Amino acid sequence: MESTRNGWSRLVTLWQVAALLLLWTMAPMQAHADQSPPTATPSAPKPTASSPEATLRYFNRDIVTFRADFLGRSPELRAAAGAANIDRISAHSHADQVTFNDVPQGMLVMLDNEFVCIITPDDLDTLNSETMASVRARVSQTLTEAVQASDDSNSPKRLIQAVSWSALATLIVATFLLMLRWLGRHIDSALQRWLERRLLAIRNESARQFALSTRMIASWILRVVIWIVGLAAFAAWVRFVLAQFPYTQPWARVMRGWVLGTLRHWGESIADALPGIVTAIVILLVARVIAQAVSITFRGVQSGRFKLLAIDSELAEPTRKIVVAVIWLFAVAMAYPYLPGAQTEAFKGLSVLVGLMVSLGASGIIGQAAAGFTILYARTMKVGDVIKSGNTEGAVLQIGMFTTRLRTLTGVEVSIPNNVVLASQLQNYSRNPEGPGMWLTTTVTIGYDAPWRQVQQMLVDAAKATAHVHADPAPFVLQTALSDFYVEYLLHARIADNSLRLDILHELHSRIQDNFNTAGVQIMSPHYVGDPKEAKVVPPDHWNG
Repeated sequence: MESTRNGWSRLVTLWQVAALLLLWTMAPMQAHADQSPPTATPSAPKPTASSPEATLRYFNRDIVTFRADFLGRSPELRAAAGAANIDRISAHSHADQVTFNDVPQGMLVMLDNEFVCIITPDDLDTLNSETMASVRARVSQTLTEAVQASDDSNSPKRLIQAVSWSALATLIVATFLLMLRWLGRHIDSALQRWLERRLLAIRNESARQFALSTRMIASWILRVVIWIVGLAAFAAWVRFVLAQFPYTQPWARVMRGWVLGTLRHWGESIADALPGIVTAIVILLVARVIAQAVSITFRGVQSGRFKLLAIDSELAEPTRKIVVAVIWLFAVAMAYPYLPGAQTEAFKGLSVLVGLMVSLGASGIIGQAAAGFTILYARTMKVGDVIKSGNTEGAVLQIGMFTTRLRTLTGVEVSIPNNVVLASQLQNYSRNPEGPGMWLTTTVTIGYDAPWRQVQQMLVDAAKATAHVHADPAPFVLQTALSDFYVEYLLHARIADNSLRLDILHELHSRIQDNFNTAGVQIMSPHYVGDPKEAKVVPPDHWNG
């Protein structure tokens, strides 16, 4: 009996739908007939442009998309009528059964045996291979879910449950973010303490700067990781809260789909890039092994264990740096094509930009480096030599690729660009055929009235009495000029310790003055006007004032 009643009800519904379709069909015709003159013959309707598509949405869910007019109604009107039908049916009954009836015009969507909308073949997305069967399955699922979500949203119990779970999730995420912040600060403080202990044991300034730079990079990476984890936790919280409320559940699914799609895309990109990354790593590892072998070889040359071509211990270290740099340049050039994104236009543009910047700014740097190589391999000086470059005199501390560092006789450290050193006159006081050490020279001008043999002997005696002056080779004096009013004497004395040059010169000058004062010989460069009445000497009893 119940089945018979349901059958009659369904039959009545079908008749109602048929009548509705008939009215929709006749309405445009009647309107056209009313507007036409009695004597005119109706003409064929002109084709009109299709209306924009519209989607039937109910409770924040897409049910179906209309792409064509039907019985004079645009897709927008069809979507609005469908949404109104769902609201009307849900308002007076517990709508939970979605059915479909096939008609010549398409497919009727029924909710609890009441008409919702009609789907025509023109509504199908043929480009995406949509069929009536696939649309039927999707509409059945989405409409059932939308109606159920609408019913759930009216349930106080469901609302209380959603609010409770959201509050609990908020508490958990807030606690997690606070703990994450505390953990980040704790790790950063631990890194700072570890670095301070390490810096106490590092004496090299370059190594200290490198350690500080590494600390800054590690701190930056830590902050980035904490931000990424925090944002991921916040996104998970938003997705969870949206999923608790029936109306916002589609947004949660969209977020989840976006996250999964992004992760899937990243995974596929990483999988595609793995072979190239492995190849680049292998190339760099081979380069590292070769660079280590080269370093071991040149360190052996530097220590004197063996010889390599014409490279001695002085040139071993700079040559090692050059060879290792060339090896790494070749390795980077070989590994570059295998890096992810190396063939993209962005990467190529970046490479061109870097090359342009290097070409514009490297001319001076390359000149400095070339001058440094020339100084090193020309063997004009070495570390420890006392040189004079231009107006700067001092001991060589370092011959770098770009600058040469000197320690002047007054203890000041001076850095001179290598191209300046190469372009100026360079005097190396430490290069002597007699062996290590240097010749110390000083000039004295004495009038012609002083016997030159006596002057030379006093100068030699002063040099012999000076500490740190070698007795062999013995000091000697050369007369370098016979000027109008005086003779120029140049004293040569050999010393071993170049670093004491200023102290030795001070003592030598003091002894020269003492010897000349004792002998009654004036140290002066007279411009002759007349002989003084008394000799310009300091008696021994007045030496101390």
